[in-house]
Amino acid sequence: MRRLAALAALALAAAGCTPTAVVPDAERARTHAALEGQTRWLRVSLSVSPLFGDRGKLLLLDAPASEVDLLRATDDSIIPPPPAERILPPGTPVRIEKVEFPTGLVIATRAVMTPRYHPWAYLKVAGEDRPCLLVLSQASLSADALIDEIDRVLTRDDPSRLLVGLPPEQREAIGRKELLEGMGARAVEMAWGLPEKVRIDRPAVTEEWAWAGGKRRAWFQDEKLLRWSR
Repeated sequence: MRRLAALAALALAAAGCTPTAVVPDAERARTHAALEGQTRWLRVSLSVSPLFGDRGKLLLLDAPASEVDLLRATDDSIIPPPPAERILPPGTPVRIEKVEFPTGLVIATRAVMTPRYHPWAYLKVAGEDRPCLLVLSQASLSADALIDEIDRVLTRDDPSRLLVGLPPEQREAIGRKELLEGMGARAVEMAWGLPEKVRIDRPAVTEEWAWAGGKRRAWFQDEKLLRWSR
């Protein structure tokens, strides 16, 4: 046990710094039990990019690269992820292989040019040999918070039937992570992911959606997409 602790300390020293937050052991155990081994489906379209400096792994994102703040340079400027190779549509089946937390030893094994101080959820996507990752927030310190993050992009119910029921032009737009006037709320979610904030004006029958960072917004009238900005 002492030797293991010493190795962990050396690994942290080699990494140059420590994680900004630590998920308690009990919450890690709850997360493993709640998620690992499950088959889920993509709730939203996800772009697929190499994991920054580790091209043996793939990064799955529901947000545009311009909104992703996972890796920073020595001058604290944001390093954007590499360009997307493709987009996985909603309804793509995945298996949650494991959730990996940034302990000292784990950080030391991860490539330097990766978001190695974050929890990583490893997904198995059919037909893809490389591990696919959802990089989770460092601010999620409980099992409930981590599960909520996963639930934002993965669902227990296959949405393929709903997707197939949409007009062809909307299905094609969702496959490009784009919006079209007249889309309903679920179609917008499939394309852009779940919003961070929703403001509803019931007398006017309007809604305003805002995504993380406030760059992307969408406005609905009578439950149909009226306009958007990004």
